[in-house]
Amino acid sequence: MSASDLSRQLRLVLEHASDAPSVPSLLENIDAFVRDHRDSPDAGAIALQLEEELQNVNDNAVNHSVCSQLEVFLAVLYHLRTLLPPLSVISTWFDLVIRPALREPKLSTPAVNHAKELILAALEPPPSDSEEPDEEKRAENDRRREKVGNFRRRLMDYYLLDAYNESSGEDVLEWASLDDITREKKATWKANLEDVLVKTGLQRPNALLTELYHCYASPTSRVQLLLFLNSYTSQAEFPDAAAASMASHMLMHALLYSLIFDNSSTLCTIGLTVLTKLLPIFAVKAGEDLKRLLPRLLIALARIICWKQRPLSTLRDLSPEQLGVDPEVAKDLNEDIPEEEDDLDNTNKLPIRPDLEWNRLEAVFSGTSSGIPPPHQFFAFLYYLFPCNTLRFLRFPVSYLADNNVESLYTVDWEEALDEDMIRSKSEPLLRGHVLHPLLIWRDAASELEQPDFWEQYDIPQIVGECTMLDVRSASLGLREQGHMFARSNSKPAPATQQPILPPIVEPIPIPALSSSAESSASSVLAHIPAPVSPQKPRISLQEMISTSIALKSGLEVEIVDPTPTWPMSLFHQPRTGSPSHEPHSSRTATPAPDSASFRGRPSDDMIPSHVGQAIAELQREVLLLRSDLNLELWIARENVRHIGRLYHDRVLSRNAEIERQGLHNKMKEYKAEVHRLQKELKDHKDQTSTMKNQYADYNQKLQDKLRDLRAEKASWVAEAAAMRAADKEAKATFVAQGKLLAEATNRVFQLETKIKENAHKIDRLHDYERQIEQLIRMQRLWETDVHQLNEQNEYLKVFTSKYRKMELQLETFEKIQAQMDDNARQHRQQMQLLEARLAFAQKQLENARKIPSLADLSQYRDESTRLSQANEQLREENSELRDEVEELRAMIESLKARIAGNRDALASPRASPLIPHANTSF
Repeated sequence: MSASDLSRQLRLVLEHASDAPSVPSLLENIDAFVRDHRDSPDAGAIALQLEEELQNVNDNAVNHSVCSQLEVFLAVLYHLRTLLPPLSVISTWFDLVIRPALREPKLSTPAVNHAKELILAALEPPPSDSEEPDEEKRAENDRRREKVGNFRRRLMDYYLLDAYNESSGEDVLEWASLDDITREKKATWKANLEDVLVKTGLQRPNALLTELYHCYASPTSRVQLLLFLNSYTSQAEFPDAAAASMASHMLMHALLYSLIFDNSSTLCTIGLTVLTKLLPIFAVKAGEDLKRLLPRLLIALARIICWKQRPLSTLRDLSPEQLGVDPEVAKDLNEDIPEEEDDLDNTNKLPIRPDLEWNRLEAVFSGTSSGIPPPHQFFAFLYYLFPCNTLRFLRFPVSYLADNNVESLYTVDWEEALDEDMIRSKSEPLLRGHVLHPLLIWRDAASELEQPDFWEQYDIPQIVGECTMLDVRSASLGLREQGHMFARSNSKPAPATQQPILPPIVEPIPIPALSSSAESSASSVLAHIPAPVSPQKPRISLQEMISTSIALKSGLEVEIVDPTPTWPMSLFHQPRTGSPSHEPHSSRTATPAPDSASFRGRPSDDMIPSHVGQAIAELQREVLLLRSDLNLELWIARENVRHIGRLYHDRVLSRNAEIERQGLHNKMKEYKAEVHRLQKELKDHKDQTSTMKNQYADYNQKLQDKLRDLRAEKASWVAEAAAMRAADKEAKATFVAQGKLLAEATNRVFQLETKIKENAHKIDRLHDYERQIEQLIRMQRLWETDVHQLNEQNEYLKVFTSKYRKMELQLETFEKIQAQMDDNARQHRQQMQLLEARLAFAQKQLENARKIPSLADLSQYRDESTRLSQANEQLREENSELRDEVEELRAMIESLKARIAGNRDALASPRASPLIPHANTSF
């Protein structure tokens, strides 16, 4: 299947044609296409052609407003993600398909997941350069790595600049003026972006943390980044996937600098929430990094506990145009404002070191009262993990920092930067609210950092639970519950047969009240908002507002009734020109949150009075803090549920062990009674045994006498049997010896017959040798004839006379040797005849010996056989020597024939002349 076929099928599916395949079959065809072309050498060209076909289909057949078509196209891209290059997803499909899909709230969950997976696949980094030897591949990987980094930065810019920013007043006003559909799209866009960034951070934490660090340098983005970090660190996979990387990353220093330098209480509150969650996680996953961060964590704690509450901006901050009064009247109003509020300036004005390059963030929400960031939980975790160092710092902050060689973060020394008296006084409520840590008795600040941590074997839920129990209220509740449980266990003891243990009934926990910061900020809103002058003041129930806030903070499901279509116009009435100090504080009112149609019909933002803007900013800040608190409470609740589950499991095991121990104790009692009964029976049996033992001794004596007689009789029988056994043994030995001798004789005879048969073919070969010798003699005679003819030509061969003479001498020598060999052969034949006669005689003697066996004949036969064997061996040796000599003679004769034949061919033999006399030469 080709790319054009796939695009044609996709087009038919999108157009709902009658012959269109089903979506599952289309996806199966795409998977088969990817498997066939993924590893092919032309994968790049195929991917380029496929991308062009898909762009053509997207331009002509896909309607992005129709969710079904968008879902099908996203599914196709998802199944082609391994074949399509990541850069095409980044540069082409993100803007065309993926980003509109992430903005669509009606899109199905699988389609949204497909879009997210495509982004995650595009963010996959290329392989490292050390694994790639080709320079072109390295350059391509560098370009791809740069594209991926730019795309990650682009996603972060979308999250910070394009998504809804809850900490921006302009975004809140714009949000209030949007319709429900646009709101839902913006909310979906932000949620999907956050989900993608969180998944990216869990897969590749260092890349995301580096991007967050660079973005954190901008003060306007810090609140939004902290909200993202709050969600990121709340993920269940964060401790294992990214905790160790974040502990050693520069982003942690930026978070601590933000708590130390920035003047925004909202940012510090959210930052404290994030650090509170990170402390137990770092303690388990990155303990050494946490110890290195400890001095700056303590500096941040000192900054938070010395925080002063910033007052709500009054009419002094408003211009005469905003008040709608004459400048002279506005001046009189400012004179009536008390000067005590100037003493509550919380801005950190200490100059920061230039090398840190830190831009300080002032108030995020102008015109609102600044609540104190709650340091209780942050202090509780620091006090639990490092009790000695925490108390040492609170007692002597400057000397502690000097002992740990911590350089001042300001241009001034720590003595001028830190107010030790204020730190001690402000930390007293925190110390009184916690019980004594046991390690304060056994360790000091130095040994606490050097010795192994007491919590190194703990998990995160256990650290959270143990830290919670350091609080005085939690400890008292725990002791009270433990006392109740002990009283119930004493009043109702468990029976021997325990029923199956059921889980304890958890009583409903009352909904906690608002935190001090939230309550104080809410009261400050009600106290400082100037009441509008209206014929009929809006009546708002304070109890209902508190109940609503508690319900929203507790995470319960709520139902909104009587939604207000628009904001009450009475809130937009111009404030009165009188001094706000004369307004009684009992008439505190609150402004409800803006609705979706709150700004419909208003011409411009200039119509919003100042007190309404202050209420919106305060409510916006309250929403952010409540969401941050809710996120922290949910995280703590999740960890507490895990810890409770483990404790309950241990409790069930301990209770089962107690029941088992009680059962074993009862069994032991039963066994003791049984042992006592058995001991009594054993004593009775021992008495009976002693009586029977005496009777047995008498009976045994009688048996011993009888046994002695039987043994004597048996000894005589044994002696007779031994004698008979010896005689039988001797007879058997004699028979065995005779059998061996007979076998040896038979074997020797067989060997002799075998040797005779072996020598028979050798004798035949001797006859053959004799015939060959006769043939050689005849050949020699022929050679003599030839030599005689050659001698007749002696006159023509005078040059070769000496040579022929030598040959004649050699022939004479060979003739003598031949004669000697004939004599030797004749002697050997005679010896063979003699041996045959002896052999025949030996056979006759053997036959006679078989008839009359006798030891003397056997010995003679043995001697004769030995002698014949030796003679046969000598003959065999001589025969082999003769054979060798015959072979040598044959070789010599052959060489002589070759030489004579060569000479004959070389010289032409002339015709014999009758005038030349023949020479008589004897050979």
